[in-house]
Amino acid sequence: LELADLSLQSTYLNTSDQYIYQLKKKIEIESKQIKEAAINSLEDLAFDEELSEVLKGSLETITDQREEYKNHQEVLVKIFNLIWLTDKFKDTDIKLVNSIWEAKNFPWYEQAIIISALTLSAIRCFDVKKIGLLIDYSMNADSQVKQRALVGLFLNLYIYDRWIPFYPELKEKIKTLGASEDIEKHIELITIQLLKSKETEKITKKLEDEILPEMVKFQPLLKDKLDLENMFSDDFTEDKNPDWERVFEDAPDLLDKLQEISKLQMEGADVFMSAFSRLKHFEFFNEVTNWFRPFHKDNFVINEILDKEEGNFDSSLFLDGLANSFFMCNSDKYSFCLNIELMPELQKSMMLEMFYAELEGIKELQNEDDILNKSASIKSIYSQYIQDLYRFYKLHPLKSELTDIFNLRLDFYNCEFFKLLVKDEKILRNIGEFLFEKNYFDQALEVYLLLNEQGDNSLEIFEKVGYCYQKQKDYPNALNYYKKAELFDANRAWNLKKLALCNRYLKNYKESLSYYLEAEKLEPDNTYVLTYIGNSYLDLNQAEKALEYYYKVEFQSENNIKILRPIAWILFITGKFENAKEYYVRLMKSEANKFDFMNLGHVEWCLGNQKAAIKNYKLSLNSEDNSLKAFMTGFNEDKKYLLESGIDPFEITLMMDYLKYIT
Repeated sequence: LELADLSLQSTYLNTSDQYIYQLKKKIEIESKQIKEAAINSLEDLAFDEELSEVLKGSLETITDQREEYKNHQEVLVKIFNLIWLTDKFKDTDIKLVNSIWEAKNFPWYEQAIIISALTLSAIRCFDVKKIGLLIDYSMNADSQVKQRALVGLFLNLYIYDRWIPFYPELKEKIKTLGASEDIEKHIELITIQLLKSKETEKITKKLEDEILPEMVKFQPLLKDKLDLENMFSDDFTEDKNPDWERVFEDAPDLLDKLQEISKLQMEGADVFMSAFSRLKHFEFFNEVTNWFRPFHKDNFVINEILDKEEGNFDSSLFLDGLANSFFMCNSDKYSFCLNIELMPELQKSMMLEMFYAELEGIKELQNEDDILNKSASIKSIYSQYIQDLYRFYKLHPLKSELTDIFNLRLDFYNCEFFKLLVKDEKILRNIGEFLFEKNYFDQALEVYLLLNEQGDNSLEIFEKVGYCYQKQKDYPNALNYYKKAELFDANRAWNLKKLALCNRYLKNYKESLSYYLEAEKLEPDNTYVLTYIGNSYLDLNQAEKALEYYYKVEFQSENNIKILRPIAWILFITGKFENAKEYYVRLMKSEANKFDFMNLGHVEWCLGNQKAAIKNYKLSLNSEDNSLKAFMTGFNEDKKYLLESGIDPFEITLMMDYLKYIT
């Protein structure tokens, strides 16, 4: 396997004109010099201390701070590229990485960058030594470094899961990691956050296609309703808030969507991809390292930008708020700061006020229970780093040259390494619940079946397995599990309705009806059940029985216009033409469709009103979603009812020819 991987990399190197492989060629030429310089430093000057001094000089106030910082970043970029583009690590490579780790003054935020290089390198080309290093750094004391290493390790173990059995030493090392504190909880957080990335495109699409256009249209109305131009009138008081429900009364869907996005943000979803995807054009992002640079206060690039700001802009307070913000990933924080120079003063002022408020909220959180604070911090590190990775794979100019890890299925629970590390069934259950809640029914089904295999024979498991099969239109298997759930006394009505529905989809109308009738005994006023009983009787050609139930639904839900349609149809096919016409006329006043016009035409014809019939047939033909072919197909299907009602066959032929002629 490793030989095949190396052979593939060698082929790419010799034949590909991709930028990454051109850079790899350059790195391979320079790698010997980089390694020799590092080894010489280790022997003569103790490389780790020297590297620390270089870093120290780049971050402290010195005569030429910019030059020192630039030189240090050049070294960091070379080391990053060397690690990233090295196929197989030799002892000198491991020594170089470990030397950086042992350097006393090498800051966590640059160690984190090295972790990202190691992660990308292992993803690009498998190397058991790289995986081993990620395991080692997954036990680091610094949470920022440790959690990034765990994400990198987790992704690589997923990608190379089928390789692990061939490396017994690696398998043992993974088991050792499994004994570390809270590892299962970390794995749960990583898994769910990676699965949340599947939602990012949906959220972005919702924002761009639904919410933002609606807000643009709504802006003038909102401006008038809030009287923004006279906000600070004499009678203005600080404790007076807008009546938001009234403000949004003309666009209630917009308010619901904004609340939904806000809820997703609080849950750690990536809601900023849409906004910040357009802010990765800055020169800062030309270096791959900066896509993985953690945001921190002691940042030369950002401090240099913010030092130019004048007036009431408190850069220190702003940086505090931004660095501690849970809701924005590191990459977007840099985009935000780099964009400040382009912001109008009023916008800057409003933005700072927003961060003042968020900073106060963070301080309140920090004053609360330490356990709660620690949990939120751990979760935010994972969410921000995984969103950084997402930005890199989706937005970087070289994305077409990368294997997009976010296009993978991410079914970690099926992997051997996952089973080695996770023993707590609650973790697996939580992953299943997340997938179920987000409507990934195929993957949720796999998790629930795993739990079932492990001995979970609970009612909820049977119900949810059945539901997952149902949503995938596998009705026989759905029925199998709903029948298992039927053995429990709880949730009988819900289960009976599901058994009825699946039988209906399978066209087992008698079985479906029997289950609906059982459900009716438990919920006699449930309009859904009554409607489907009517539908079932209609499927079984028992029109009068169907009509009886449709009337019940009409009585219970007076505003349900749709129930008029089957009532009108049954009245037509049973020869009650005057009554049928009455119901179709009511439909005409609300939501008539092409079929309603055709059916009213049939009724008028049966009543002897041929001109009225032709008028309605024309209305049906002229409907936007209709065509002559579709109309004639429907007309032919209804011909038997016209014949049963006494319409002469020759007249039917003449009518069809006439309608073809006038169309």
